[in-house]
Amino acid sequence: MKQIKIGRIAGAAGLKGEVKLYHESGDAESLSRASTLFLCNNQALRTMVPYNILSLRVHGRTPILGLSGVIDRSAAEALIGSEVYVDEDAIRPAEEDAYLVSDLIGLSVIDTATGDEIGLVQGIVDNPAHDLLEVAKGGGGILLIPMADVFIKEIDLTSGRILAEVTLLLR
Repeated sequence: MKQIKIGRIAGAAGLKGEVKLYHESGDAESLSRASTLFLCNNQALRTMVPYNILSLRVHGRTPILGLSGVIDRSAAEALIGSEVYVDEDAIRPAEEDAYLVSDLIGLSVIDTATGDEIGLVQGIVDNPAHDLLEVAKGGGGILLIPMADVFIKEIDLTSGRILAEVTLLLR
């Protein structure tokens, strides 16, 4: 089963061992479909340690998790900075037009007006109004494209491209 990175442990929450998750996609609801997280806190060894999710609540936009074996604040603080992974199938949305961040990374962004490649998606920026595609432009620099129908015309995972109305952003 493929594991994908969804964020990192950002801090401890309270005294009972809960942790705050910086969730890269901002989709805390997807965590409710997972039962286990894998934490990696040693990049050199790339060891994944499984933790069962015992509780999940959201404070603002931040998921707060209770994890198996993490029983106090000290144990939670020891996990700060750990990268968080989950089995891809556990959080994949059922909706046809919903995507995981990992699905979009590396896709080519094509301007619908000119047919030119603008660049490659290198990340998603969590934004209250709309998530933003972070596109590394071919000539250098970054272009942020709102994930809204007015800008994103088509996402084709099979061909590895996103058709976007980029000229609206460059006016």
